[in-house]
Amino acid sequence: MNALNIIKKTQLLPLTTLVSRDDVEPLCDILMEVSIPLVEITLRDERTLEIVDEFKKFPEINLGIGTIRTKSHIDIANEANASFLITPGFSEDLADYAASKNIMMIPGVQTPSEIMKASEAGFKTLKFFPAELSGGVSRLKAYKSVFSDIKFIPTGGITDENTLSYLALDNVTAVGASALIPADLIKSKSWEEIRNKLEKSKELISNS
Repeated sequence: MNALNIIKKTQLLPLTTLVSRDDVEPLCDILMEVSIPLVEITLRDERTLEIVDEFKKFPEINLGIGTIRTKSHIDIANEANASFLITPGFSEDLADYAASKNIMMIPGVQTPSEIMKASEAGFKTLKFFPAELSGGVSRLKAYKSVFSDIKFIPTGGITDENTLSYLALDNVTAVGASALIPADLIKSKSWEEIRNKLEKSKELISNS
């Protein structure tokens, strides 16, 4: 099963930032235990670029690299055997380069013009970012009639309180949320609390 199918199945795309290689193994263990075998690691600084290589030891995890903005970022993701890339906006140049590396990309969009450009380039699953600041559920409802063939992964401001409102939309495949794996819990190595957050979100969706 490829990464996109797993995203569709779980309806959750947890994302976080790591600051130490030591955090990779416990995080991967938890993701497997709660049956969410994927994660997006956002590129925030040089340390992250070094840490993502550690995921090679855990091939059962579908690694996504987020905040991709340059070709060198794509090269780093490729070296780390990333399953997918996520960009904050749409770049035809980066899309072509990712395709040349045979890595799935989910481009970020916000406006109708960006959606049209991504669609014309062949993308049918897009990251809607920043979701809450861009009109949230109401805006995605409006996009449904115009872009009926496009599926979205809203990211930015996603919480337990609004997750189900997004997932109730026909044009939403999954939600992307840093709240699932908060950076402060990673920093404090609060692994049990992270596990509980992931399990709670899964239960919320399964009971809806």
